[in-house]
Amino acid sequence: MSQDPIPKASSLPVVSHAELDANPHEALRRWRAAAPAIERDDGVCIVLRADGVEDLLFDPRTQQLDGATYAAIRGVPQGALHDLLSTSMLLSNAPRHKPRRAPMSRMMSARAIDALRPLIRSLAESLIDEFENDGEVELVSRFAAPLPPLVISHVLGAPAKDAPEFSRWVYQVSPAFSAASPAQDIPQMIEGAESLTRYAEALLDAAPSAAQAGAGLSGLLESVFVGELSQAEAKAQLATVILGGSDTTRTAIASVVALTLAHGCPWSLFAADPRLSAAAVSEALRYDPPVGSVPRFSLEDIVLDGFTIPAGRMVSLSTLSALRDPGRFADPDRFDIHRADQPRWPVAFGGGVHRCLGEALARAELEECLMALSRRFPTMRLIGSPPKLRGYAGIRGLDELHLAW
Repeated sequence: MSQDPIPKASSLPVVSHAELDANPHEALRRWRAAAPAIERDDGVCIVLRADGVEDLLFDPRTQQLDGATYAAIRGVPQGALHDLLSTSMLLSNAPRHKPRRAPMSRMMSARAIDALRPLIRSLAESLIDEFENDGEVELVSRFAAPLPPLVISHVLGAPAKDAPEFSRWVYQVSPAFSAASPAQDIPQMIEGAESLTRYAEALLDAAPSAAQAGAGLSGLLESVFVGELSQAEAKAQLATVILGGSDTTRTAIASVVALTLAHGCPWSLFAADPRLSAAAVSEALRYDPPVGSVPRFSLEDIVLDGFTIPAGRMVSLSTLSALRDPGRFADPDRFDIHRADQPRWPVAFGGGVHRCLGEALARAELEECLMALSRRFPTMRLIGSPPKLRGYAGIRGLDELHLAW
């Protein structure tokens, strides 16, 4: 991959990707105490402290990293992956961001998500039925991975039988949205983008009309009909929602279960206490969020506590670091589901106009899964050491979680 050299921000400490990736929390803790931001060895500026992350989510001196610019930086000048990155709401700014996001907002309203809870509960119970008598389970492959795509299939009116196949494409393409993902994986990302966007296009083509389509597709079809979105934009937004509704929640389900079991939480009580389950989910998302950073782009020089982020830089707002900042949280490295300083709008879901569209759906899935597992397996326990999430930026990963009862 070739690109123009990025000028160094001399006032920021330079830290290697390898150091950050080897032990993310330890490295971020050390550097957060030394500076409000660091410069990764590829030129990306990483903001570490909670106040800086929270402020820059809303600061007009930054904007979302433009998709076409990002695709060029990643060495993807054309094709399905380029088109997805260039037109996805995730990497859009005004004036195109609002019309790209708005059609999908209706299906993610609080009322719509509350109505989905019985379905989520039923799907969770059905998956549990398949391994209940086994005595142990690898939870990611048997539960955490298959459930979110089944839910998003229902939301979009897509056949449930398609979920395993489009999940595979999602896992291929999702690393493309993290600047820390290896360049050698780009061919796999391209393959996933080609398949996922073809699938999204087929769903749109198969929908008879906006009036007859399910809630998930009707808004997109109507936006195309009235000229607010092109067909290509509609396809990209649908692919984005499939991606967002499948991958991050997979990691989050496994992480919530692992953390609550590893830290001696009252596991059997989650079954009958939705408020306790919601508190556990909030703390798990703070303690080890499934998305480690939010990408931005600096439009002008930004000074944070005497350190300068130059204009024209890729900026990574480290939610992973901000959510362990002792300046914001008491005893931040302690997992505490009764924490009194839990924020109303945690940066685990981003902020501003780009705040995660699927936050309510993710919380509903996590809470219902935790309650279902606790109800069916009151003696559930970890097998071996607690697993650690992989990565420190973008969508993080947890490949396996072995449990017994």
